Amino acid sequence: MKKIILAIIIPLLLMGCISSGVTVKVNKDGSGEIIQTFQIKRDFVGFLSMTEEPTDPNLIDREALELTAQSMGEGVTLTKVVPMPDNSPYAGYTAYFKFKDISAIKVSASPSTSPEAVDDENNDWVSFDFNKGTTSKLTMYISGITDEDTDESQNPEDSEELEASADAGLGDQLKEIYKDMHYWMTFEFNGKITDTNASFVDGSKITIFDMNFEKIVENDELFKKVTNDDPGSMKEYKEELASAGVFIDDQEKIVVSFK
Repeated sequence: MKKIILAIIIPLLLMGCISSGVTVKVNKDGSGEIIQTFQIKRDFVGFLSMTEEPTDPNLIDREALELTAQSMGEGVTLTKVVPMPDNSPYAGYTAYFKFKDISAIKVSASPSTSPEAVDDENNDWVSFDFNKGTTSKLTMYISGITDEDTDESQNPEDSEELEASADAGLGDQLKEIYKDMHYWMTFEFNGKITDTNASFVDGSKITIFDMNFEKIVENDELFKKVTNDDPGSMKEYKEELASAGVFIDDQEKIVVSFK
């Protein structure tokens, strides 16, 4: 039983110590910037490299990030990488990419759990159509965030073991693991949004998802649902998540007009 519990807990440790997100800034002419953040608790950096010490204390691999820029599409360039401060309990970085035409690119919709290049076969994407005008219109095509057939669905046997572990008195430990996990994807528009079907709008910003587990662990029932259910089923209780400050927009097509 101890081996089974460890087999479940160790992957959770890796997930729980990671904070990762993407913000896309869009200008009225269709150009803009992609900001990718990757953070992991320094105490867990060794888990990502079992065979050798990482060459960079903040896990920055510029070659991999350059490949990431290429995989996003034509006209995307890596402009800078800002490491986490030395006195931070987190290792990691924020990478900045520029693009000329958002309709020619795609952005990963899945939270990045490593600083490696994006893999076409293993990531979900947001692709775009853009119409420039006095009022510009961006159409986002979103795949995979709430796909119930996703390969990332949790194994039912793992869910049963995880629930049994919680019943065995590990619930508080699991909450401690999860509480620092934070994944997000947001869009910021250089102008005023005049019309959109997006579910979560705050001024010129829309949120595709914002999974802040610190808010989830405060709600026992919600925490149990999130940790035991497959990712696709989260849309069944997205209103409950939103009331807790956790946002998931499960639409496959989002249109934003702005000027």
